[in-house]
Amino acid sequence: MSSSTEPESSPPQSPFFRALQTDRYERQDHIRAYEEATGRILVVFCGPIVPDIITPFADAILDADTNIPLDLMLTSLGGDGETALRIASMCHADRAEFRVIVPDTAASAATLLALAAESIAMSSTSALGPIDPQVLLPHRGGYYPAKDILAIVDDLDNRTRENPQAFELYAALLADVDAVVYQIAKAAIGRMEELVPEVMRLRCPPPSDDQVQQVIKNLQGQAMHSAAIGHSRAGELGLPTQYLAPQSEQWDMLWRLHTMYVVLRGASSNTSVIEGRRVSLIRERS
Repeated sequence: MSSSTEPESSPPQSPFFRALQTDRYERQDHIRAYEEATGRILVVFCGPIVPDIITPFADAILDADTNIPLDLMLTSLGGDGETALRIASMCHADRAEFRVIVPDTAASAATLLALAAESIAMSSTSALGPIDPQVLLPHRGGYYPAKDILAIVDDLDNRTRENPQAFELYAALLADVDAVVYQIAKAAIGRMEELVPEVMRLRCPPPSDDQVQQVIKNLQGQAMHSAAIGHSRAGELGLPTQYLAPQSEQWDMLWRLHTMYVVLRGASSNTSVIEGRRVSLIRERS
């Protein structure tokens, strides 16, 4: 028999296990409170958008009632565009309304993912970014903008032509970038122009071809991979933004939850977190 002081809603873990996981259960309690207050399903995703998060993400949403709107609270500096498309497709499967919430930063592939949503909830702290693709450099343990890889190689190629004696020096600078990586970077830039329409046409109703081309032009025209696009600018660029005032009750709930993930992840942008009312994955990446 359970203790009379134990809440009836407590999951069937032992008291010691639950105590060890107190922070996790507190975050999930906040997710449940948000869902009850808004009538929407909430899934939180923080970290790089990479292929190996597909299975845990599917675990978090595939049994969710498709008659209920889905909110994805997204914090990510980007990653793999194809993975972003797969996540977007899962979020939209048989569901009429999908919203992305950006409490902090959703850049590159994360911005691509946000383009699939019927609306993108932003506030004064929110920032999207250009949709330039990124390429994995295994030796550096991360993703890097494809256009920067091409620019560096082309620049050093021109320098070598001007000063052949410096070839060995310039070759050393390109130790992490071989011909295969260079071609992958070129292909990724071309593929991104195909991914944007695919993602945007998941919306209900889908945007017009003119709207899609305008978004591609606007988001690929930003000067830097790290360029921040706030809520006002995002609206001007043709994105379906929804402004939530910092003082609003809904944003207050979201912001309190977001701060829990900031503390959880610390200074690392490579820690992946996927959480919903019953699913929780935390993965440290090297």
